[in-house]
Amino acid sequence: MNFQGINVLVDGYNLEMIQGTGIKTYGITLVKTLTSLGANVDILCSRYTNDNNLLLSEALFFDIQKHNGNNLQIKRIIIGIIKGFYTAKKVPISDFIIKREADFIFDYLASSGEIFNIYNCYKITNNLYKLIQLETKVKIKKKIDIWHATYALPIKVIGAKKVTTIHDLIPLKLPYTTLDDKKSFFNLTKDAIKSSAMILAVSENTKKDILHCFDVDPDRIYVTHQPIIDNSLLVKEDATNINLKKYKLKYKKYILFVGTIEPKKNVGRLIDAYSCLDTDMQLVIAGKKGWLWEDEIGKLEAIFGKGFNRKIKLLEYVSKKDLIYLYHGAFCFVFPSLYEGFGLPPLEAMSLGCPVITSNVASLPEVCGDAALYVDPYNSDDIRQMLEKLINNPQIQTQLIEKGKERVKLFSMENYAKKLYEAYTKIL
Repeated sequence: MNFQGINVLVDGYNLEMIQGTGIKTYGITLVKTLTSLGANVDILCSRYTNDNNLLLSEALFFDIQKHNGNNLQIKRIIIGIIKGFYTAKKVPISDFIIKREADFIFDYLASSGEIFNIYNCYKITNNLYKLIQLETKVKIKKKIDIWHATYALPIKVIGAKKVTTIHDLIPLKLPYTTLDDKKSFFNLTKDAIKSSAMILAVSENTKKDILHCFDVDPDRIYVTHQPIIDNSLLVKEDATNINLKKYKLKYKKYILFVGTIEPKKNVGRLIDAYSCLDTDMQLVIAGKKGWLWEDEIGKLEAIFGKGFNRKIKLLEYVSKKDLIYLYHGAFCFVFPSLYEGFGLPPLEAMSLGCPVITSNVASLPEVCGDAALYVDPYNSDDIRQMLEKLINNPQIQTQLIEKGKERVKLFSMENYAKKLYEAYTKIL
């Protein structure tokens, strides 16, 4: 398997975000895998730069983005509409600028691929699409074989075949759980499917949803499950205990949830289930506050009183390193999501020896197989009963841990690379 000489451009729509998202994790894995297969991988970013001075352009690109550049933005919109396309500028990468630590896109591109940039391009193109249903053309001053959009984007790279990854159809499947403009999302996804030579779906469940909603040849949709990075060798019980002390947690003495606090993740029903448990274990909720987070966790004081933080621990931001120890140290991981296009957290928990309880809907049974206990996510009593079953049966805990370790082998980086290679070779 080799992509030597193949030039792939990947969107920076999520990659350039400071805080991680599931799609950013997907993008990082995609870039690393393509690179391991020998492809030349570049990124299309949308950061503020300066066209008149190379040093200043690089400094501004790596700066905290606080410049609005309104006049520049308006000028480029007008020029782009007149010409029919935008030309991306190559951002210089030198050793003079000291890059930030722990930021994948900068670390990777400082030594490998190239950065192409159009200031605010993703916001501009999405707004143009909403106004006039226009797919924006982008010109790259380099031969690009494949333009891989990790999200449905109204952008065509001149001379390149387009691949679009569709993660889920949540705005259509559970419209009340997102703030997306549903009409725009539908049209954008439909047009992305039409303009792409290949659609990648992250699960068979997502492929099924796509076929249900859109008129598309099934052979143009290729399933490439997300891979899991094996971190199990990085953790030891002693190191976990030391790391957990900063959060005032004890090894195997807490129940863990990881994910954005928003309606789709169903944290409210998990809290209801936990409140009826007879246990001295804490419930740890690790995740940033999203849309309508108050509806999910705003009732904590009403249920548990003012001292609710003795029972419930809210960790809004946890580093990737600390998250590994949180998974490893948890009694179990509970993920009662109402819908997932793939659902990486349960696999992350399994890889670190943590038993999993998750929902019996969408892609989660496909991903977790027989290595998890399943609940009806709309029934908090069902969640409670499954937690009690796991707490009272050490044998089931052991079985889930062993099955989980076997399950994650199906989602190895090697298997992902093979699937990605198969998908790309269909259109190259």
